[in-house]
Amino acid sequence: MKKLSNILSTIKKYNVLMIIMFVVIWMGILVSNNYSNHQNLSRNQLNKDIRVFEDDLRLLSAAVSELQTTERVEKESQRLDLVKIQAEDIMYLHIGQDKVALR
Repeated sequence: MKKLSNILSTIKKYNVLMIIMFVVIWMGILVSNNYSNHQNLSRNQLNKDIRVFEDDLRLLSAAVSELQTTERVEKESQRLDLVKIQAEDIMYLHIGQDKVALR
């Protein structure tokens, strides 16, 4: 009987130890899972920011090329002694598919 009692007390000690180990491992899994989810969300946000910045870069590049083209046309027109057109003095009339410019 005493031997059986010793065996049961040993089993109870190991059960408590097993439960404590299970809780510690479970908490470790939760912490690592939370950390990995946070890293994944951060990476997704950074990828989104990269796409936004790439779109902004494309828009800025288009604006730069447009300005460079306008500047080049103005320089070439000055070099060729062309007269600059006053755009605010010109009115356009739309008659069907035809356009007429008035001064």
